[in-house]
Amino acid sequence: MNRFVHAPIKRHEALQPLSRDHFTGLSHAQRLIKAASKDRIARHKALAGFIDAWNTELSDHFDDEERLFHGCITQADQQRLLSEHATIRAHIEEAKVLRSAIDPSPDRLMHFGQTLNDHIRWEERDLFGKIEGSLDAEQLRMMSEETARIEQSRARTTADQE
Repeated sequence: MNRFVHAPIKRHEALQPLSRDHFTGLSHAQRLIKAASKDRIARHKALAGFIDAWNTELSDHFDDEERLFHGCITQADQQRLLSEHATIRAHIEEAKVLRSAIDPSPDRLMHFGQTLNDHIRWEERDLFGKIEGSLDAEQLRMMSEETARIEQSRARTTADQE
């Protein structure tokens, strides 16, 4: 077995909807990374998919995390979360500009994809575990209710639809 493959993490139901959102983000991160080594048409398609996912799902996901996690994570984790979210938001703005370029920069696509991938992996492998370990049963129940409500309002896309 490859030592770099991680077993799926069993999440508390309070965080499962956010983990499902992460699947969308990871799919687009991988598309950006792969498109970096392909032709300009593939790079344009990956950028368009990234921007569309941002507009339909990921932007709301970032806002939801910032709201839900405020006050229940350490100051250091809060700063990292907000800083990485700000970086990715800036990447989206840059992606919108690059999308109109004749030949989008492969290096920028690689950077966008790697940044998004690394951020999501940190949340899944570190931050979410800390949240699960720090909240009591009532807090987790309340978060479960909120994330269930959020998930019902999400217009989900799937990797197969793109």
